[in-house]
Amino acid sequence: MRAPAFFCALSTSLLLVGCRTANYSARNLPEVMRVQPMPTASGINLTQMSNSGIGTSQLGPGDLVEITMMSGTGDDEVKPCPARVANDGTVMVPIVGAVPVGGLEPFAAEQAITAAAIERGIYRRPYVTLSVTQQAVNRVTVMGAVEKPGVVELPRGSTDLLSALAAAGGLKEDASLQVDVLRHNGPPQFADGAPPARPDGVQFASYNQPVGAPFGPPALTPPTGARTPGQPNWLPQNPETARIDLAQADRPAGGNYQLGDRDVVMVHPKEKRVIHVTGLVYKPDQYDMPADKDVRVLDAIAMAGGIKSPLADKVFVIRQFPDMPEPAVIRLSMASAKRNGDENLRLASGDLVSVEATPMTMMMDTAQSFFRVAVGLSGSIVTF
Repeated sequence: MRAPAFFCALSTSLLLVGCRTANYSARNLPEVMRVQPMPTASGINLTQMSNSGIGTSQLGPGDLVEITMMSGTGDDEVKPCPARVANDGTVMVPIVGAVPVGGLEPFAAEQAITAAAIERGIYRRPYVTLSVTQQAVNRVTVMGAVEKPGVVELPRGSTDLLSALAAAGGLKEDASLQVDVLRHNGPPQFADGAPPARPDGVQFASYNQPVGAPFGPPALTPPTGARTPGQPNWLPQNPETARIDLAQADRPAGGNYQLGDRDVVMVHPKEKRVIHVTGLVYKPDQYDMPADKDVRVLDAIAMAGGIKSPLADKVFVIRQFPDMPEPAVIRLSMASAKRNGDENLRLASGDLVSVEATPMTMMMDTAQSFFRVAVGLSGSIVTF
């Protein structure tokens, strides 16, 4: 609908509702009815979305490592042994058995294996080296308003929303601060297409523990029943969708920014925001609001070319609130708005700003019209 049609329809509706329309003053407008400052990406602390507790060099489930162990007697045949970190954070070391290494740096993992070998009476003073040959990754799909949408691979031990957005090239200029995350919460799939298993054959759910939580098998029981050949023993759980507001990223309870394997991130584009300006302005019309800047009443009047009458001062801001059946009319004075920033209201998308006619402005218009007519008549008089 074009702006003039909108103005006519809204004016008619306001006349029909009459006294049912809520009226407020900009000076005494309740705080809950005021528009909050527009958040911008530059003012958001995105580091809160990163996993600061686990570095990319720490060991996690699915990592492939090589372990070399020497007894220290000098007659050892040095031969690296490949092993994979299990879903409970342990690694199977030849002769020594399972040793917890999840969340440890390689050097600390070497010390843990050394201590386990001594405590279990296998070696007295062994020399252990451990190197990561292949780090397990989560494959996350990033879509929407990012520079490089597609599938990104992130280290399984430090897969978070910030890393996923960075791997996708960052946000586009038209990206909003609203992000949807589809979490599959199913078992991770490795290169062989099967979920990880402990030596006893028990299948575990995906590694999705919070930072700092102890490593161990989740308290889940594999479902029973027939399965299609070639499928994993566990079917994925129902996916869940979470809406994340990046503007809340710097708050303690802003949201869960950790991602898992096969999760999907959708970055929404910014919604178009418009305001309507009518009344005693030179260019009454609908105007687009800047995506990341506040627009106040005086800004809107300037966008409409300014006021026609120097005596115009009375302004109505007509705003629709979700929990109110009728639009609210907020009265303010242009002179007061120029002196007091609180009365120069921030505008919300959909607001109508109307510069109202008053008896003084109508008298001025009448005088100007009479003067123009008089000048026109005087110019048409023929002098003999």
